[in-house]
Formats: sequence, C-alpha cells, structure tokens
Amino acid sequence: MAPQIQADARWVSVDAAARKAYVLSGKDRECALLSWIARGEDRETNEELTAAARALGISDAWESPEAPDFLAHYRRLNLDYPFLDYSVETSHEADRALMDGYAANGAPPPVATPRPGPSTDLPEAPLPVGPCRVPDVGLVASWLAAAGRITGRRQGRHGPIVLKSSPSGGARHPTDLGVVLGDAWPAPLRGSWWYDGDRHTLTRAEAGFPVTAPLPPSGAAFIVSSHVERAMWRYRDVRAFRPVLIDAGHVLETLDLALQATGWSTAWLPMPSFTGPDPILGLLLATPEPALVAAGPPSAPETRPTVPDTEYRTNPLLSLIPRADGLYAQVHSERQGLAKLTPQTVTALAYANPSTRGDRPSRPAEIRENSGASPAEVEELVAARALLPADEAMRLWERSRPWIESSWFPSLLVHAEAAGEAQTKKHRTTTSAALAPPVPWSQLSAALAARRTHRAFSELPLTRGSLDTLLRILATVRSEVRLSLLHPNHVLETGTYQRTAGGWARVGPAPTPDEVQRAAIGQPWTAGISAVAWLVPRVTEPGSVSWQSALIQCGRDAQRIALGLATDPSCGVFQSPALVEHLLEPLTGLGTVHDGAYLVGVGRTRATSPDAGEHGGDASEQ
Repeated sequence: MAPQIQADARWVSVDAAARKAYVLSGKDRECALLSWIARGEDRETNEELTAAARALGISDAWESPEAPDFLAHYRRLNLDYPFLDYSVETSHEADRALMDGYAANGAPPPVATPRPGPSTDLPEAPLPVGPCRVPDVGLVASWLAAAGRITGRRQGRHGPIVLKSSPSGGARHPTDLGVVLGDAWPAPLRGSWWYDGDRHTLTRAEAGFPVTAPLPPSGAAFIVSSHVERAMWRYRDVRAFRPVLIDAGHVLETLDLALQATGWSTAWLPMPSFTGPDPILGLLLATPEPALVAAGPPSAPETRPTVPDTEYRTNPLLSLIPRADGLYAQVHSERQGLAKLTPQTVTALAYANPSTRGDRPSRPAEIRENSGASPAEVEELVAARALLPADEAMRLWERSRPWIESSWFPSLLVHAEAAGEAQTKKHRTTTSAALAPPVPWSQLSAALAARRTHRAFSELPLTRGSLDTLLRILATVRSEVRLSLLHPNHVLETGTYQRTAGGWARVGPAPTPDEVQRAAIGQPWTAGISAVAWLVPRVTEPGSVSWQSALIQCGRDAQRIALGLATDPSCGVFQSPALVEHLLEPLTGLGTVHDGAYLVGVGRTRATSPDAGEHGGDASEQ
C-alpha cells in the first residue's frame, strides 16, 4: 500500500496478483479501512469493511505467518505483465498513438544528463592494444568512450535516437557513469566526476558520490547509475525497471572488458544507493596491480537523536503491510524491521503527508493534536524513520516524484530495500578476471565498433564456426542459460539444451519460429533466428541486492555474446527482455519463471540489412 502525491488520497492499495490499484480515501482524515486493519479486530465484526478488504484483495492474503516480503509481491506484480502483441498491425498503431500522446505532454529528457559543475574535455584516445598501466587522461578517456560515448545519432519520430556500443531498450540508454580517480592520477583529474557521453567530457561531482570504497592511489572507481527518467519517458509501467538493470549490465560488461584489455584488475561491488532521483547500482573498482581491490565493511549506521520540536513529514519510502494481527509500516530504505501501527498512527502518517498547499503544520504537538497519537507513538514513528525531519523528507519526495508519476513507485521501493541492505551487509565483490574474454583483447575495439542490433535475418542456418563461437561464449556466462537450436547443423541437433558441468543436456524439442515470436510478444525481428540463448536471472540469496545483481548479470552475459559474435559478418544478434513469462516454461523447461528471461537470438545475416549501418542501437523497441 503505497503513498502518493495526490490531493484526494493518501494511500493506494496494490493487489499484485490481480495487478490492480485502488485509491483509499483519507488524506486529511482517518482512513476507516486502514484503521480497522490496524486494530486487528475480528474481520467478521464489520461486514462493510470486510467486504471492502476482500474487494481490494487484502482480506485472506495477510494470513501467512511468514514475514512480509515486498520483493516477492513486486516480482509477482511483474509476472506476465501485459504487452502489446506486435504481430498485430494495430499494436504498432496503438504504440505510435501512445508515444504521440507522451510527446504532446512534454519532450523526452536530453540524451545526456545535464549536471552542474566545472567540466573538462577529454582527448580522442583509442583503447590501447595491450597492457597500459600508467594512469593518465588518455587512458581514462579511452575506457569511458568505449563504455559510454554516443557514437552516432539519427532523428526519430520523437527526438534524437542515439547509438552506443551497448544496446538499450527503446534506445533510451539510461545508464550513466561516474568515476573517482585516486591521488596517483594527474592532479587535475583526481577526485569525483560524471562522464558526459555526448560531449565526451568530465563534469566535476562537487558533492562527491554517496557510495565509496577504499582505493589505492593509482586506482579508479566507476559508479554505475541510471538516469531513470530517460526510460520512464518511454516506458511508464512497473515492469520497466528490469530492462534498466539489464541495460546497466550491458554497459558494466563493456567497461569491465575495456579495463581488463588494458591490463587492469577489476572487481564489481554492488552498492545500491541514490543520487537525486537516480539509482546507483554499484561500483566497478579497478587497479593496475594484479591484486583486486578488497571491499571494506559498510559504515556503521548513524545514531538517531531524540525527537526535536521541528516539522516532520511522512517518509515516501514506506508501505503499509496488513497482517493477521494488525497493520505494520515497512520503511524500505531502513533495515529495522516492521513498525506496528495503531489507528492513531495511521492517521498521523496521513496527516504528515506533504500538503499540496504547503500549509499543514506538522510539529510533534500538531501531529498529536490532529491524529490522537500519543507522544510515545509519535516518537516511535520518528525512531522507525516513518516520520522524517521535513527538509530530509521533502528531498526524498522530490527524488520520488518521477517514480510516482511514471507508475514506477513499487520499483523505487525495491531499490530502496537494496540501498537499505547495503547499509548493513558486508559488501561482496565479484570479478570477471578468471573468465576468458569473448574476443581476443586485440580485437575488442573492432568488436565494439561492429556491435549492432540486427532486425533482419536470412533464415539460413548459422555456420558451424558461428555456432561454435556461441557455445564457447555461453560456457563463460554466469546466468542460468537454456539454448534452443532451430536448425540441424551441428553435433548438437535441433532442440533445447541446458548447460551442465559436462556440456549440454537436451531438455526438450526446439521451439518453432512462431513459438519464439509469440514468446517475444510478436516482435517481427525474431523471424529467421537460428539459435536462442535464454538468459535467466536467478537470485542466489534473499534480498533486493541479489535480485538486482541477477538482472544486471543477464545484461553482462548478453553483451559478452553480442561482442563475441560482432566481428563475424555472417551472423547477427537480436536481444529482447520483452517476453511472455508463461510461454517460457513449455519452450525452455525452466519451470515457473518469476523474472522472465532475456532473449538473445542469433541468426544468419542478410546480405543487405535495413540497420546494417547502425551500431549501438536499442535492444528492443518494446
């Protein structure tokens, strides 16, 4: 049950199973339904409220003795989220009309994130061939250009479409890169910067970054963030956060490969946080020495002061959880557990919600007077961080506003949970140092320049060499993978295979081209694909950090496949996260797939392709 910035409602009930949301009245007064749940009374004592709860899907569902798991609800909310069927011509017309409507209400965000602060131009510097361990401006310029530079653009229906070395859903390219350079770098470069891939410049991050890690003097820490408003402008639904994470994986893998190609050691450190409205996903640490940078433990949480006599506002990063014994507040950015609510504290949270008129006094005494909450109850809300000092709360509300207005609010809470986990868990690094590169290091620059998303295939089988290359790369991916071969041109016959420790085990027949297209929401680009690698995000441990990491890893693995095949002129790659989950189980034998899969289709290229001159395009228009 999520807070909203609205004039007529404080709460919205979200039914993940039915994928419906219901406005609950009570912005400035007690919400009777929530107060009834908070009292924990026998549900049969009030037939009207019992019927209302059942209608909202929050009656029998709170009987589970398990602790509420918001991530589980969120994943259920995403499961089989409805797509347009692009095999139907009217779907293309509906999509164009939708986008025309968005454009009529406002232009899309700039292709690069505008940031304040002094900037410095970077030189034109190709990626060195072979080890280069001297920290200088040309080296960092080559890394950032390889991973984040805009390499071309064309005019689209609603503004420019930019091209990069990594694919992005709808060509939105939300991933931004920052960098922190240690004291052994040239003096003008030391410190924290944002990279502008349009102008190929660094902009000083004068406030630094909210995440840090120990760095040797010659080291570099690359911040991987997402300017989510670029994706939000095109995709205004809850499912759209998953492709943003996959997009970040594309860029992360490209950057990691560029660093390793120049002889640097790397380690990926998932450290979710925020900068403005944008989620920071983690740091890629790099050193010229063979030893990887070790991650330190998280900093100790700040001590909380006593409740001062100041204005308070409700924390936007919370939701209300109905249980059998009452109603609880879950502050997703904190790791303190749940706070049990009373009818009075429910009203206190509603009262302290930011006023659209800005004229609602909300000091502790005023909150108590208007809600009936006791001094101890208000103190408990402050201690649980459900109520925040007004300045801090309003900054959070401003950061949250794009997520709320784009129907991404549940995604915001999932990322807030990940940021909360990062405050209390020891950070774990992962490294790609032991993996064979997808192409020889000397060919990486050529592969980056040649990588493109293909949308026209010849329907001929892949060559034996192309398929051998695909199998070699798939042996190095970290995601769970299924491989469907649609043509009998290899020692592996047609069928769907599961990767095992000993090779590939056949788990079922190959899907037909029509079945692949239906699973890929009718996208015509799948026609003629000869092989499909289904990359499946598998969460390795509980929590939102692991969930995000699994999706990021799918993006990393897909970029390895695309780059490994990029220099083969006989084959092309089409990637799409837009899939119908319930169709994946019969096609791949994956079982119930909560987070779908990432389709990487490989096919024989046509002699002339409509997109033959473009690289770095979008992973999918959907």
